[in-house]
Amino acid sequence: MSDIKSDMKTFTVREMHREAAALLKACDRDGAVRIRHRDGRVYMLKPEVAPLRMQNLPNFRERVAKIFPKRIPAKQMRLVDKLIAGE
Repeated sequence: MSDIKSDMKTFTVREMHREAAALLKACDRDGAVRIRHRDGRVYMLKPEVAPLRMQNLPNFRERVAKIFPKRIPAKQMRLVDKLIAGE
């Protein structure tokens, strides 16, 4: 747990007011951020929903459609099946 906290981005209260968008972006990216008050108090801000890292995956259906624009005809598919079976 201490490894996670040491990598967490820390903002001051002043930065929180001036750079709210950057604070929220870091919170989404890292899962949480710390906000440090001038008197030493520290707060942690976490998004309500865990960050989804799956959103960065490419659209595989779209990529396959570009590589194979047409379906293989049934006749050719039967020939491929026979070749695989060793007939």
